Amino acid sequence: MKNKITYIFLFLLSIQFGFSQENDTRKEQIKSLKIAFISQKLALTSDEAEKFWPIYNKYDEKIMILKEAQMKLRHQKRNGTDEEALKKIEEAEEKEAEVMILKKKMRAELIPIISAEKVLKLEQLEQEFHRKLLEKLRGRRGNPPPPRR
Repeated sequence: MKNKITYIFLFLLSIQFGFSQENDTRKEQIKSLKIAFISQKLALTSDEAEKFWPIYNKYDEKIMILKEAQMKLRHQKRNGTDEEALKKIEEAEEKEAEVMILKKKMRAELIPIISAEKVLKLEQLEQEFHRKLLEKLRGRRGNPPPPRR
């Protein structure tokens, strides 16, 4: 049964990527796949899901914005003075600290709604989802997926 769900999920993922060309549409599709993946894997009840998703989405959006800013800082032109490089490092570290603060706040709000065990599992599921997404994207580009650890 779990294998069937996984295959269906991967099939839907491939279909979703196949039809989408625009960045915003793709983000929305990824978001809906992520919601389906997490809901299914966490086995959220309808009551839990009703309370969980508004909180999760609020923090996830803020976290993604900070992570994008952090990545931009790391991938900006690399030539420059040591002072400029140090400034970029410090800014990236500040963004990372903000992400950690947001994750801590999100956990504090989610634990009364879902168990601490499910919150812990959520972090693992987020990583699993992103790994599967990257594998799928690499597969589309013709690159083999990285070996599993």
